[in-house]
Amino acid sequence: MKKKLIITLSIVIALLSIILIYSKSVTTHNIKVVEYSIIDEKLEKEYHGLKIVHFSDVLYGKSAGIKDLEKTINKINELRPDIVIFTGDFFSKDIKITDKEKEKIKKLISNINARYEKYAILGDNDQAFKDTFYQIFNDDFIILDNESSLLYLSNGRPIRFIGINDISKEEIIDDGENIIYNILLLHKPDDIEKLKNKYNVVFAGHSMGGQIKLPFYGPLIKLDGAKKYISGPYNVGDTKLYVNDGIGSQNINMRINNNPKINFYRLYAY
Repeated sequence: MKKKLIITLSIVIALLSIILIYSKSVTTHNIKVVEYSIIDEKLEKEYHGLKIVHFSDVLYGKSAGIKDLEKTINKINELRPDIVIFTGDFFSKDIKITDKEKEKIKKLISNINARYEKYAILGDNDQAFKDTFYQIFNDDFIILDNESSLLYLSNGRPIRFIGINDISKEEIIDDGENIIYNILLLHKPDDIEKLKNKYNVVFAGHSMGGQIKLPFYGPLIKLDGAKKYISGPYNVGDTKLYVNDGIGSQNINMRINNNPKINFYRLYAY
C-alpha cells in the first residue's frame, strides 16, 4: 500500500512538473491572436471594415524580454492594422533598464506599422517609468494621458479616441458636436463602472486574463482593478468592453492554460 502511494505521488509530482515547465517555457511565450467583430450601427460608413490591433501589459524586464517584444510586433504587423492601440503596463515593477536597452526597445516600437494612427496609454506600473515610456513611445504613438485625439478618414464626423489612466481626472475635450463615436482606452477594466461619461467602445488590459486558468474554474489570479472584468468581451450597459489578456506575466513568471494574446478587431457599420 505504501509503495503504491509513493508511486502515485511520484506520478502526480512528475505531471505537475511537466505542466509547470511547459507553462513557463512554452505557453508564456506563445502569443495568440484573438479576433472580434465590433458591429455598431452608430459607426459612420467610412469606418466600416476598420482594423484595430490591441496589445497590452508587456511587463518588460521580468517575464517578457526583447524576443517576446519582437514576436509581438511581428504578429501585429502580419495583421496589417489600420489602428494599433496599447493599453498600458509596458514595464514590470522594480526593474532597471540600460540606455542601450531603451534604444533597442524604441527602435522595435518604431517598427510597428499602422495605416492611420497608433495610440498608447500608461498603466500603473508605467508611472514609475514615465519619462522612459515617453522616450520609447512618443515618436511613433499618440500618448493619450487623460486626453483625446480625433481620427478623420473623410470630411465627415471623426472617431474620438480617449485615453484615461486616472479616473479622478476623467475629462472629455469638447471637440465639437460632430463627434458621435467615442472609443476609450482604459488600463484597469473594472474602472469602467466609475466612469461618468458615455463611450461606445472601451479597450482595457491589466488583468492578464487571470494569468493562471484552471479547468472548470477559470481565472485564478484576479488583480485589483480586474476582479470583475477579466478576459474577452462584455456588454456594460450600452458600452462594449474588450479586455486584452496581455503579453507578460506578473509576480510569478508563468501563464498556465492562458497564452499571451493580441486582440484583433474589425469594425462594421451596420
